[in-house]
Amino acid sequence: MAPPPGRSPFPPLVLAAVLLLAHAALWLSYFKGFRLDLGSIDLPTPRYLLLAAMMGFLGVPVVVCLALAGGRGLRAEPLQRWRSAWRDYPDRRSLVLLGLMGVLIPLAIQSLLLGHAPLTDDEASYQLAARLLASFRLWVPSPPLKLFFDNGFLVNDGKLYSQYFLGWPFLLAFGMKAGVPWLINPLLAGATTVAVFLVAREWFGSAWARVAGLLCLVSPLVMTGAATMMSHTAVLFALAWLLYCVQRSRAGAGAVASAGVAFFFCLAFWTRPATAVGLGAPLLVWWAMGLWRGERRGVPARVGAFLAVAVPLAALFLAANAAQTGSPWMTGYHAGLFYARANAFRFATFAPDSASGEGFWYFFVDRSPWLAVGRGVVALFRLSVDGFGWPLGLALACLARGPHARWLAASMAGLWVIHIPVADAGIDSFGPVHYSEAMLPLVLLTTDGLRTLWRWAWAQGRPGLVPGTVAGLLLVCAAMYLPPRWTTLALLARDVRAPLEFVEREAPVPSIVFTQHPIAPPCQSAPARHFVFTRPNNGPDLDDPVLWANHLGVERDRELMKRFPGREGYLLVVSRKDCQHRLVPLDQASPDRFPSPVKELPSDFPPPE
Repeated sequence: MAPPPGRSPFPPLVLAAVLLLAHAALWLSYFKGFRLDLGSIDLPTPRYLLLAAMMGFLGVPVVVCLALAGGRGLRAEPLQRWRSAWRDYPDRRSLVLLGLMGVLIPLAIQSLLLGHAPLTDDEASYQLAARLLASFRLWVPSPPLKLFFDNGFLVNDGKLYSQYFLGWPFLLAFGMKAGVPWLINPLLAGATTVAVFLVAREWFGSAWARVAGLLCLVSPLVMTGAATMMSHTAVLFALAWLLYCVQRSRAGAGAVASAGVAFFFCLAFWTRPATAVGLGAPLLVWWAMGLWRGERRGVPARVGAFLAVAVPLAALFLAANAAQTGSPWMTGYHAGLFYARANAFRFATFAPDSASGEGFWYFFVDRSPWLAVGRGVVALFRLSVDGFGWPLGLALACLARGPHARWLAASMAGLWVIHIPVADAGIDSFGPVHYSEAMLPLVLLTTDGLRTLWRWAWAQGRPGLVPGTVAGLLLVCAAMYLPPRWTTLALLARDVRAPLEFVEREAPVPSIVFTQHPIAPPCQSAPARHFVFTRPNNGPDLDDPVLWANHLGVERDRELMKRFPGREGYLLVVSRKDCQHRLVPLDQASPDRFPSPVKELPSDFPPPE
């Protein structure tokens, strides 16, 4: 059926183009380019708020324009043919393509946008843990004059190890052994996309499962996170396959599915326990309810399979704690806090007032319920903007229906509740990272919401509204959200890479490079700020061709050089005016010009016996 006379799709398309040009003009005229002022872990920055406001003020009309154009220009007959072709597309081919794109997109972001630069100091800590595990160790003895080797997110109290949990470093260690650590997160992202497809196929059918897989691929938060060496992609992978195993168990699968539930929950817990409990606990309850309502004769075997996997992994978790911290009940986070306090918070990456509590909940320092709710609202706001990069945010997810929707919503609520004690939603370089794993239920809920909208549009005789709406959402993401977000991210990565590439290019081998704080001040990316403040970590055996060390004053630096005969010492200096880097030979450095940035404690340099 042709569109009614006078209802051409072209006027809305022209208006949408004008709105997009207006958005570009705003950024080019006021900020001389698509540049955000990122650098917050809590409240959004002014330019970020402007971006969100413009996505509402200009982006929503763009979506409406394309929805109108779709409703006017897309007839039911060709849509029905396209729908049939989409529905009949082979599942096996879909799995391969979705999995492959889930790997290739993060690799492209990693190479073309980030240039393999880290975005946070956390990544260096994870890499040290992975190098330790790759050499079958959990820790190494602290080196002599250990203050030189203190760094963010490390414990260096006689044992040197990462404060982070070992789930993600365990997976990363395989990449370390193979020499391709940068490949592991993209592989996990591809596997996550496959799991999302399999889950959605059981609930919605193959056609909508392909939509769910594509939503994973177009999420800037998911794909950019997978381009880093942070742990969120590993948890997303574990929870996606946990959900698949829960689904198979509820469908009547045997003990293997229950063993999978235990394994993937433990993997998530080994990586980010709070996230695993918040998102995963409702799914475990759903699994247990499926056992209770199913065939009773198979329950003992399924529960036994679950316990056979969960109990050894739980014991191993406690044993790893004991090996590192001396107590099965003390995590690396707590050991890191105790060491930071004993070390007067020198080279620590958190302020004393952010971890002033006592006991297990040392980080729960703000007890105001208003503050907790306020931070939760900010986190949801940032997630609604950054999850898909489109203006409707969480609205489509609210259209989801059915029992699975309630359990997915419970998972999102669990994640929000479990993060109430946490002081922030995470760095804003590519999104609220502490809520990255919420994209698993959000993708599935959004898929179901689109399905509801699709049925409504067909019932109204306007089936073209939905493809037009989706095209509008994707256009807003590509033309309004990604240019400032990715332009700023590329500049941040360039600033982070600058000192690392300079040292790699100019430092003689073997040598020791002493660094000041911060190692990479924001230059090209200003007014945005990144979250890489400290130097890279060395290998656990301090045998890298170029070693990195903290600058503690020229005379103290020379004391360390005596412990490494045969190496040359250099001080890395960065000019704040022109952002140029220099390597100053340590034997030519003036103590007055390069004083120690931290106060010494008597235990730092004990007198020789």
